Amino acid sequence: MVADALGSHEAGARECRGVKLAECWAHVLRRFRDAVVDVSEAQFMLAWIQNLYAIDARATDTRDRAQLRSTESRAVTEKMKTWMQSATALKTTTLGSAIRYTLGIWSRLTLFLDDPEIWLDNNRTERGLRGPVIGRRNHFASKSARGTVVAATMYSLVETAKAAGVDPIAYLVEVATRAKRSPGAVLLPADFRAAA
Repeated sequence: MVADALGSHEAGARECRGVKLAECWAHVLRRFRDAVVDVSEAQFMLAWIQNLYAIDARATDTRDRAQLRSTESRAVTEKMKTWMQSATALKTTTLGSAIRYTLGIWSRLTLFLDDPEIWLDNNRTERGLRGPVIGRRNHFASKSARGTVVAATMYSLVETAKAAGVDPIAYLVEVATRAKRSPGAVLLPADFRAAA
């Protein structure tokens, strides 16, 4: 699970067996983007983070991504860490704060190097959460516990389908069709994509 460094995420990961918590590079990018206004040296980190995204973009499949991450991305992260550890920015500056934040979550931030399935950021997830938030505002909540569960389930299915590259409408039609034929049948978006 890729998230920002909120303590609630860490607590949730401890409670859920099998959850691996990774940190989000977009959150780190934002901190160094804020720091570059005060200290131009923060540009180094911005460029290296962009390199990580460019390396991932070149991958043709999961196996290729694993190879690129273990070599090229690892080299980039080693440069980053060396630079941050040798930087002389005061802790109270935006750059010092960005460096402290990044080094504080470094082990989880670099989990992606050994697992090609880990996304570099959680931007897709955050964009996916916009729908429920806007929907909640538009329909003033679900008005019942059952309605809340149904809404959460539907939002989860639609956003998971989108993340898996599956047409949400086609997926939901197939789920409903299968559920009618054999109640209790489960069809995940990734399985739907594989069957298509």
